[in-house]
Amino acid sequence: MEAPTCVEFIHAGPQSPRVWDPVMAQLPGTIDAVAQTIPGISAPAPEGFSLDAAARWVLNDLADRTDEEGVLVGISVGALIAIRAAALEPGLVKGLVLSAPFARSPRALLKMQRTISSALPERYLAGPTIEEGGSGITKQDLLSVLDGMSGLDLRPELYRIQCPALVLVGGNDRANHKGSGEVVESMQDAQLQIVPGEGHLWNETNPQRFAAAVSGWVEAL
Repeated sequence: MEAPTCVEFIHAGPQSPRVWDPVMAQLPGTIDAVAQTIPGISAPAPEGFSLDAAARWVLNDLADRTDEEGVLVGISVGALIAIRAAALEPGLVKGLVLSAPFARSPRALLKMQRTISSALPERYLAGPTIEEGGSGITKQDLLSVLDGMSGLDLRPELYRIQCPALVLVGGNDRANHKGSGEVVESMQDAQLQIVPGEGHLWNETNPQRFAAAVSGWVEAL
């Protein structure tokens, strides 16, 4: 009997890893899934968010869990972390499921998001403090994530990635259709699925459908 496939779920900001619980609850026993806290997104990072540091964090956890290759599943900035991780250590990753990724930073969109976020009061962006049982993430942490995504061009590393990839994007998430398509065009073995009726963070709004998309693809690897 084959061992279950190790899968790492990587959340978006300002989500927490617990957002994946309803998704993971729907997965078959052939998948051994975890979702961990990511410094700079769901836990404070003293030096601010770093795509490299986040990717290394995920890779270290995957290497601790299995001697085999695993699958990385990421949404939004989590998808970018998964891309960077696969580029850094291709021998550890046998497949990617990327929801709403981009190959190049959508500068106008990120600029608008940062302008709006900068104007919002701390209480609208920050989570509960560590003393209150929360993550301790602050408004500045979230702004650091937006800054970390600014100016990215992932096309060279996307082209180097040889493992297969499933790229998903919600049908209603029109702002990310172009970016998701460019990711597929930049990879050697990727397929695009536009998911009708779903928005950007559809892992929250329709965990059963998200789990079905992941499990069907992973089991076919």
